[in-house]
Amino acid sequence: INAASFARRLLELPDMNSEKNADSRTKAQKVLQKSEQQGRNEFTIDYDERNPFSLDCSTLKPLYKGTPSIKCSYCSANYCVEYRGKVCVICDIATVGLDTVGLVTQSTTS
Repeated sequence: INAASFARRLLELPDMNSEKNADSRTKAQKVLQKSEQQGRNEFTIDYDERNPFSLDCSTLKPLYKGTPSIKCSYCSANYCVEYRGKVCVICDIATVGLDTVGLVTQSTTS
């Protein structure tokens, strides 16, 4: 059922009708056909196709709209609030959850 939803959404994309995506379009059509025949989910996943979400970069789980979340001050990667104060796993530069006015650099003098 989830696979059918993913395949249907993929086939609805405007770029899927181009010749360069013919192979992907064929695969998506096969997945859609097979998943509609079987009509079941092989695995249970935490996904609601009707609820917009961003991805938690530490756990790779959805952060649905309305769920408290924080961002990396450098690359804007999303995290759950429990990740506050840790180094971002995406850019490996900034601390998650800090509010900044921009990139600040310091030079050390000897």
